[in-house]
Amino acid sequence: MCSHRVLSTSLRTALVAVLLASAFAAVPAPMRAAGTYYVSPQGSDANPGSQDQPWRTIQHAADSLAPGDTVIVRPGSYPERVRVTRSGTPAAPLTFQADGTVSLRGFTVLADAVTIRGFTITSPDPHWQHGWGIFFAGSHARIEDNTLAFNPAGGIVLYDFPGDGLVPADGLIRHNRLERNAMVGIQVYGCNHRIERNEVSGSIQHHPAWPSPPPGADADGIRFFGSGHTFRANTIRDISYAAPENASPHIDCFQTWGPAEDILFEQNTCRVLTAQSPNETGQGFMIQALDGPVRNLTLRNNLIEAFRMVNAYDAPGFVIVHNTFRGELAANRAWYPFGLSLNRSPHAVVKNNIFCDACDAFPCLQIDDASKQGLEAGHNAVYLSDGRQPPGSPTPSDLWGVDPRLQDPAGHDLRLRASSPCIDSAEALGVPVDHAGTARPQGAAPDIGAYEYSDAAPPDIPFGD
Repeated sequence: MCSHRVLSTSLRTALVAVLLASAFAAVPAPMRAAGTYYVSPQGSDANPGSQDQPWRTIQHAADSLAPGDTVIVRPGSYPERVRVTRSGTPAAPLTFQADGTVSLRGFTVLADAVTIRGFTITSPDPHWQHGWGIFFAGSHARIEDNTLAFNPAGGIVLYDFPGDGLVPADGLIRHNRLERNAMVGIQVYGCNHRIERNEVSGSIQHHPAWPSPPPGADADGIRFFGSGHTFRANTIRDISYAAPENASPHIDCFQTWGPAEDILFEQNTCRVLTAQSPNETGQGFMIQALDGPVRNLTLRNNLIEAFRMVNAYDAPGFVIVHNTFRGELAANRAWYPFGLSLNRSPHAVVKNNIFCDACDAFPCLQIDDASKQGLEAGHNAVYLSDGRQPPGSPTPSDLWGVDPRLQDPAGHDLRLRASSPCIDSAEALGVPVDHAGTARPQGAAPDIGAYEYSDAAPPDIPFGD
């Protein structure tokens, strides 16, 4: 259950003063109609912030805006990190809008209902908070169309200060590009956030600006904590041990160590076909309940190309349906590549998935005795492209050792050909659309895998290489 309240500026300021031991002046905003203001490198903070007489700094705008106000930031490089402590409201947010190419050192937001749109952000600060491109501690965040690159602590975080009794909620992170950020591209806490159509690439473990990062530094795509989130149509790719900053990370497209519950992952694309040791591999999902419970996660219509597909511990109620998983037969078998590994995770549903070259050394579905309780599995397609029979044994109605006839697996085009045996072979589970948004079913029954075959379906290949 997610419960939260919108913070007043004065309450948020008081909490921040206690938690961070730094005082932020909370000046009550006058009651007036919402306005549009401007910032330019050629402006002055003594100006009124009009189009003809813009302000000079984004920080001055952040200290001046009231609910419903928008500041348009004109092109240029702004050598500042902006602290936002004034809140908007869900109906009247504070909006920071880049007009063209605008670069700065990032945002620290300690407020609610703030929109950040269109900026290029790189932070030089090796700090747990200011090292994020965007550090947002509040509800109703809206973070869109930004480029965040090479930030020491990570790209974007929706943060929940422990112990303050305030849960950040109802955030939207959409259409952002996150490149070579340290540790993780996006990390969220709280509840009911939507994370949609972001691209995370090239995450690194050790940022050169931070010689002593926190323990456990890794190179991940997205980390998630809390409840009620939706992760939809995100792309995570090209995180590799070949990067010089990646000495020994665990590389995960999606990771949690709890708490995390009632979360949907759909139409995402993950490609981390990389490994360098048994404990240093590219994984689609790494799920553990170390700091709190993990339950009721749903994976549907995702494309996962990884050394290990799903690795889950203590995650009851896991639903894994209509995904396409692809591995490589050349993977080092001594490093334990696998499809799905469920440990102490009862009441799982594993249906209508394609496993192409994803189960060479070990069965695609590896489950311990506790995970057999309440397991529902079937209608999966399991295939090795070298003609060998897959290890293990089929579950009911599986297509076992039968070529699913994907368009071009090596070229990352995992759509079905017209002759695929997966067409009309899935169990009807009420999944309304496929990875590309095509309605299910197109024929007499749904198709196995992330894609529903349709003559009219456009190519949906998220990688340009």
